[in-house]
Amino acid sequence: MRGDVIFNTSLNSNDMQEVLEELRRQEYTLATQHSVLLRYVQSRPPVATLGGPTASVRLLHERYVQATREKEKQLKANATLRRMHSQHLTFHKKLAAASVAQERERKSERDEQGRSQEEPRQEPESSSNSPASLKMKPVTADACYEVIRAAYAEVCSFRTSRDLYTSNAEVLGWTHRYRLEGEKLQYCICKFFPGRTVQEISDRGWAVMTKESSYKALHSRGMTSNLHDIQTVNEDNRVFCRELQRPGQNAIMKTLLLMSRFETEDGLMTIYRALDHEKFRFTGVVSPKNEGKRTSRVPEPRVVWLDMFAWTSFESRSDGSGVDFHFGGEMKHFSADNAKFWMMEVLLMALRWESRTMGPLVTLHS
Repeated sequence: MRGDVIFNTSLNSNDMQEVLEELRRQEYTLATQHSVLLRYVQSRPPVATLGGPTASVRLLHERYVQATREKEKQLKANATLRRMHSQHLTFHKKLAAASVAQERERKSERDEQGRSQEEPRQEPESSSNSPASLKMKPVTADACYEVIRAAYAEVCSFRTSRDLYTSNAEVLGWTHRYRLEGEKLQYCICKFFPGRTVQEISDRGWAVMTKESSYKALHSRGMTSNLHDIQTVNEDNRVFCRELQRPGQNAIMKTLLLMSRFETEDGLMTIYRALDHEKFRFTGVVSPKNEGKRTSRVPEPRVVWLDMFAWTSFESRSDGSGVDFHFGGEMKHFSADNAKFWMMEVLLMALRWESRTMGPLVTLHS
């Protein structure tokens, strides 16, 4: 959807500022009442009675306790809103920077495509990555269907679970749900696209995810990502080797990845599931671009085979108004820092995916 899009969050910057100002006024009023009440109690002479404090003293004490509790409550709410406001501003700064970087990457891609059209046509690099040349066991259609059945059952279990945490926050129309299952963090982010069809969005998404250049562009600039085409089982089942490397880490995460798309009762779904690389005797892909780097003194990164599971679903609303899109998956929860990094990366990937399949999210004005 092209054109300007207004940031749609649960609390925009102006609303947050108004709430903060109102809380400050309430805090000042409560502090004033608290001081007056204290002075009044302190100025009252002590009353000695056989039956304990009088009713008026008890009433004042109750009011004092209530005022103190209310003050503490408002102080906590104030601190929470300040933190939310700070996170909100930080996120939008990152989003603006990502948008500028993405436009720069797109321009670079267009320039590269223009140069490639002028040069003689060459065979794609992926032609040397066939199962036969890699000496791996080919993936059959039956093996794909077996993976799909198990993965689809996991998706249904997650979506019908009652112990999901649902965030009320909304970022550019995206909401998210998640749960911790042992060492795994399961997540799902969702958005409604009005005036679109299931087939349209599914086809565009498939084209983005199965093309190396567009897949690389979904990740942050600091992230090293490669997608090697290994095998086309049929038009709906393809096998890739995905490679990821975080900035500053001397480890490269590899996955023998199956991408499958199929129909469900509610629409269309795409599964991204790691295959057992040992079962298929797959050891990896040696990129021609990296062969010359072996002579350098930089140590080779260690290889970590990463289990990966993600999925997307496209479901039409009953009134035909548009499509509900869900992007979910699971990842190992190594640490709070690791989970925080990947949850931010997942959200940014969704925003970049939307930009490439649906059009620009925002237009930045000077």
